[in-house]
Formats: sequence, structure tokens, C-alpha cells
Amino acid sequence: MVDFSAVWQKYRYLIVGGGGIIIALVLIFFQLSGNQDVEVMAYEPEPVAEEPSAEENLVEEAILVENIFVEVKGAVKNPGVYELPPDARVKNVLEMAQLEPEADLLTVNQSMKLVDEMVIYVPELGELVVATEAPGPTGDSTQEEGKVNINTATIEELTTLNGIGEKKAQLFIDYREENGLFMKLEDIKNISGIGDKTYESLEPYITIDE
Repeated sequence: MVDFSAVWQKYRYLIVGGGGIIIALVLIFFQLSGNQDVEVMAYEPEPVAEEPSAEENLVEEAILVENIFVEVKGAVKNPGVYELPPDARVKNVLEMAQLEPEADLLTVNQSMKLVDEMVIYVPELGELVVATEAPGPTGDSTQEEGKVNINTATIEELTTLNGIGEKKAQLFIDYREENGLFMKLEDIKNISGIGDKTYESLEPYITIDE
């Protein structure tokens, strides 16, 4: 049996010294732990990407839509080629071109929707006008297709031109009989009642080529 009294007597200094050291270390540990600040990490959710609104989508789509180009001629202060959005109307481009006081809008459809490469002709009051249509894709078709040959056309054929009645058509025939064939399209301006404006409206629909 171990004699604790004898052990104590023999090792009491070591036991007391070792215990003191252990107690001192424990106290130092708790003191250091108490002085440390505890860092609290706050949770920050990741930002959620916002979905574009319907209005923003419409704006982006509108930017992607290409504008169209149309030409305005005739009784306007600023004739020329204009760039407009694809949903524009004839009225919009006429406002840009500015009508002359003598402009006649009776034959102009201002509500018509514009198309790319369209030509708009504004006649003067009292001027004979050939109705024009919005151009479409022509593919490989020839430009002469459907035109009236003013050197060979009969009165009936000439009157198919909008604005040319029988009396005016007869003047074409009379000119050919008196002067020979038309050498160039501009020669029709030698006919009474056909000036620059009327010629400009007729020119896309007539030819002298066989």
C-alpha cells in the first residue's frame, strides 16, 4: 500500500510548484481569451440581377429595327431623300419636306404607311398627275416591263397613263406625225400642257425603247 504521507514529505515541493505553475497558466489563458474581441460575420446575400422591364425590352427592339429611306419630289420646299422610322406615314415626311403654297394634296394619300425606297411626288394645283405606287422588291424583272412606249403607243394605250385623257393622248400622236419619233423622254415637254412637273410624274411609266 502506497504511503501518501511519505510521498508528500518527499515530493511536496515539486507538487506545490507544479500545481502553482498549472494554476498560473490557466489564469493567463482565461485572461488572454477575455481580451480578444469576437468578430461577428454578418450575412450579406448576393445581389440578384434585375430582369429588364418590358419598356426596356421594347426600346432595345426598336433600336434593332432599321430605318427606311424615302424620296420626296414636286411641290415641296426641301425635296430630297429622308430617313424615317419604319412605322412612319406619308404625312410625316411631308411635314419634314415642307409643302409649297401651290401644292395639291388631293392625289396624295397622307395616311399611307411608308416603305423603303418609296418615292412621293407632290403635284402643283391644276397639274396632271400619274398615280404612283409604293415600290416593292423587283427581283430580276426589267425596268421596262409595263411601261408605255410613247413612240408606238396608240391613243388607247396612252390613256392608260393616269392623268392622260384622249385629248392629251392625241397631242402625243400629233407630235409624232409633225416631228417624228421622240428621241428622248424629255421631248414630251414640247407638247402643250406638259411641263417639268408633269414630265417628272410621267417619266417612270414611259419609254422610247422597243
